Amino acid sequence: MKFFLQGTTEVRAELERLQNTIANLQKSNLFFEAKNIELKMDLERSQKDFPRFREQIQHLENYIEVLKNERNDQIPSSSDGVHPSQTKPESRKVSELERTVLILKRVVEKLQTENKRLLSGKRPLMDRTGSADKLRREFNRLKEQYGESVRKVSDLEATLNATTHKLRTYEERCANSDLISLSGELKRIKAQLDQKSQLLDKVKVLLHRAATKEKALLQEIADLKMQLGTGNHYHRIQASTSQI
Repeated sequence: MKFFLQGTTEVRAELERLQNTIANLQKSNLFFEAKNIELKMDLERSQKDFPRFREQIQHLENYIEVLKNERNDQIPSSSDGVHPSQTKPESRKVSELERTVLILKRVVEKLQTENKRLLSGKRPLMDRTGSADKLRREFNRLKEQYGESVRKVSDLEATLNATTHKLRTYEERCANSDLISLSGELKRIKAQLDQKSQLLDKVKVLLHRAATKEKALLQEIADLKMQLGTGNHYHRIQASTSQI
């Protein structure tokens, strides 16, 4: 019984330890799930933002190149013999185009600065993808470890139930054995008491008979004494009479 109790205590301690491990794994699981969701959202935002900025920058750069080419094509050369009155509208148009190009360059520079600022505040896309894969592997590992812990807990619960059943069976068996032994002892003591009671009754009968015999003997002794006394008195009377 001592070994059964010791085994049950060890199983319960191991069960509590595994339950604490499962609770910690569940907390870690929730943390990594939240982190994974956050990284996925950041990744989706990055995937949406980068193509848009890249497309805008490329579009503006192409537009600038087109404007530059148009300006170069529209500037009259000194060998063409064009009248100065015809160059005024063209010059004005070129100036406007140059201002437009400067404005667009500033816009592009501003977008590039904003893009650099966004990139400096976040890790590169490949690094974030690698971190997401690492977290996914860690999550799968913790998930497998959690499943293994659940299986161990299930096995320990089955062992605990089997040990408890064996312990109860052993206790019931011991109780039944003790009851049987006690019942046999009581029967034996009762038989001894009955035997002693019978002997006591016999002794009482014998004592009663002895007392009756003693009383009869005492009566006979008294009668004999009386008879002896009467005979002596008779002899004395006869002796007195003969002397006269």
